[in-house]
Amino acid sequence: MVTSKDVIEALKSVMDPELNMNIVEMDMVRSATVSGDRVIVTLALTTDSCPMSNRIKADSEKALRGIPGVKDVEVVLEVMSEEERNLLIEKLKARGGPSQLPGKLPRKGIGKIIAVLSGKGGVGKSSIASLLAVEISRRGKKVGVLDADITGPSIPKMFGEIVSPFVMEGKIIPGISKQGVKVISMNLLLDKEEAPIIWRGPLVSSAIRQFYSDVDWGTLDYLIIDLPPGTSDAQLTVMQLIPVDGVVVVTSPQELASMIVSKAVNMSQMMTVPVMGVLENMSYIKCDRCGNVMYPFGESKAKLFAEKINAKFLGSLPLDPRLSVAADAGLIEAYESKEFKTIADTILA
Repeated sequence: MVTSKDVIEALKSVMDPELNMNIVEMDMVRSATVSGDRVIVTLALTTDSCPMSNRIKADSEKALRGIPGVKDVEVVLEVMSEEERNLLIEKLKARGGPSQLPGKLPRKGIGKIIAVLSGKGGVGKSSIASLLAVEISRRGKKVGVLDADITGPSIPKMFGEIVSPFVMEGKIIPGISKQGVKVISMNLLLDKEEAPIIWRGPLVSSAIRQFYSDVDWGTLDYLIIDLPPGTSDAQLTVMQLIPVDGVVVVTSPQELASMIVSKAVNMSQMMTVPVMGVLENMSYIKCDRCGNVMYPFGESKAKLFAEKINAKFLGSLPLDPRLSVAADAGLIEAYESKEFKTIADTILA
């Protein structure tokens, strides 16, 4: 007769390939129920986006079917609570392992990964992500843009004519702009760019993961990730799973914007993703005729904000009608800005 002890012993053969520990040792086995020749096991994954979930489930099912007398197997996947994760981290520390749970997807042929982040919408974050990609491309580097704003994608609109993505040998070949920037965005996959994406968090997280791991990016010097505003599933997925080297924080002069952006900065720091610096967008207006400078949203506060969070101040950009026209016309690659070139120099230094 099969017992719970038999089940636990069998599951000791199932290893987490990243931590090199078995799932029993990791306290992933929440319950094991035996009813005659049927076994039901509940496992707690370290994260809801665990990249090894399918493998762990398949290995567990195989181990359970190997128990003499077992004919029917069911493996249920759940997610560890914060308390359970902290206990596992302490166990890893005690055995000399990493103090943080792994789970990052492989970098493959990508050199550096930069995410553009802002807790608040409407600060021009997607424009900054596009400008950064274009400026890197102008310097002879191979660059890609991952539009992680799944429900509000705007990157394709700014780049205009993009060779559409297609699937080849099970991999998504990204779209390519006129200057050779590789782009993947939900709007490139829709029949109509106005069609809404009405998805819950898990579907958004899954799409972002596919955009990174199922796209054949080839060899890139830089991958720029345009994150949506806020601190929800999309941001969490990128910071947990993608090996981001740093984030560029975009804000605007209003104190309200700085307060909301602080939430995104705190999230980045909690996820141990370095802040590369703070960029203030729409900081001022400069008159083309007289050269006078006006501050429509009040005097710049970004330098003080950067000092407050102990980050580098990257610089300020003006409200520029030329940028709006270029973005609306899909000509972001034709737009040039001396101010942004200086900021790019600092980011890429």
